[in-house]
Amino acid sequence: MKNFLFTALIEEQTADEAFIQAYWAHAPHMGMALDLILDAARANGCLRPMARQCDPFDLDHLEAEVIPSPQADVFWADTRHYFPPEAMFDLPLGIIASCIEGDHDVDEINRGFTQATDDGGLMTVEVNVELSQLMALYSQLLQCRQGYKVFWYILHDFWEDEDRDKFLVNEALSTADSILNHLVENSLDAIKNGFVTLTAYIEEGATNLKITDHKRIAISSYSAPLVAEYTALLRQLGYPDTPALVSIDDKMHHWHYRVRGSKSKTELIDSLKAQGFKDWIPGAAK
Repeated sequence: MKNFLFTALIEEQTADEAFIQAYWAHAPHMGMALDLILDAARANGCLRPMARQCDPFDLDHLEAEVIPSPQADVFWADTRHYFPPEAMFDLPLGIIASCIEGDHDVDEINRGFTQATDDGGLMTVEVNVELSQLMALYSQLLQCRQGYKVFWYILHDFWEDEDRDKFLVNEALSTADSILNHLVENSLDAIKNGFVTLTAYIEEGATNLKITDHKRIAISSYSAPLVAEYTALLRQLGYPDTPALVSIDDKMHHWHYRVRGSKSKTELIDSLKAQGFKDWIPGAAK
């Protein structure tokens, strides 16, 4: 399998100090590179390294002094840039900011949610949720109702540059517990895969409860009581209602990736079909 070169800015924070250090890795895809880089950072003494930004890299543009050498599988800058410790939002796995500047910067992202209602009465709630809380929050929202009509994956068209999104649906995943069991058993290819959107659908209010490809939680519903229940839970859990909330998909350059050990697109399709998922084309006759 062909390798590519990636660079990432790794942040380490302790109670006393914080620093950013540049790393590089040769790997077949970005998620593998990030995992190799984080392994190297831990071997270099970092206790809780976090990848804040990442990009493909051309070795011809390398200007920093690096260790051990640019030919190594993983190498890093020989200098660290220190700054006062500060709270940072840890993006979930599967999505990462680019070093390319946009209208917003990754350090503007905070925990919270937004609400909106369109002219047709469709209410939407979108939530910024951190790495450590994504699965727990989705679980709590999902358990607001036990019965579901269907659960589906969208494998997005930008994964391997295909012509359209691919939908795979499973009506047997019809309870909160069965959906959560599936997500736990398929975590690398679902929760931690930035190329897929996951959706549980309930007929009450034609409600979609999603983990998007940007690893945000998104709710759409025509049921005001159900939306009120969701937002009350969010507030109870400490998520503020923030109209001007900045998110990773808000005019910010970013990348989607899949983690080390996850399946390729073809492998995931085969696995999901073996688990009872079926192809579905939106708008096609039943």
